[in-house]
Amino acid sequence: MDLYSRKFERNPFTKAEQRRMREAQFAIVGLGGTGGFIFENLLRAGAERFIIFDHDRFELSNFNRQMLATDRTLDKPKVKAALERAASINPRARISVRERFEPGSSLSGADILLDGADNLPTKLFMARAARKSRIPYVFCAAATVRGIVTTFTTYSFEKAFQVPDDEASLGRYSVCATILCPAASLAGSLASSAAINHVIGKPYVRAPEAMFFDLFKKELFWRSELG
Repeated sequence: MDLYSRKFERNPFTKAEQRRMREAQFAIVGLGGTGGFIFENLLRAGAERFIIFDHDRFELSNFNRQMLATDRTLDKPKVKAALERAASINPRARISVRERFEPGSSLSGADILLDGADNLPTKLFMARAARKSRIPYVFCAAATVRGIVTTFTTYSFEKAFQVPDDEASLGRYSVCATILCPAASLAGSLASSAAINHVIGKPYVRAPEAMFFDLFKKELFWRSELG
């Protein structure tokens, strides 16, 4: 048994499913609260091919919820910290590093796009880029103790979230809210699970239906339709 197989043999995958995980290319935008957990979960599921986008550095305000934020990574670019983390888990992981995700950013070669962004404009750009590339877009958002996750394949992101026609007004949605770490980690875990299920052929929630959670409610999870 080779080293890769020994590391990931306890994943509940068939050999064919594990091979698909290893061969698929995952694009992730944002490596902070939700994005860091997305990246970690996919690495530990045996994913080896990534495109990662982030232009930020770690700061003290990230420590309450971002798994890659440590004293050692303080003021370090998030993409560099992610590369080091990946090397410590699976040195054979092949990671293409990009900076800011913008309109026109290429998703060439990606099989699925995952959302670790914290603002609506970037999420809109992602939805459009995924649509153009004809790949699924796993939407993920968390704030305070709540979160929402769904996957866009054919349903309109703009319709789902009633995006205003005046895109110049989208900036007011760029708000960094307080958040509890379990909300970020749970949203990231649900998003990575959706991506895994897509790759190995298992069912997952698709827009207009979405999965919601609230950590302060007795009934933690529910589903509802968007738009």
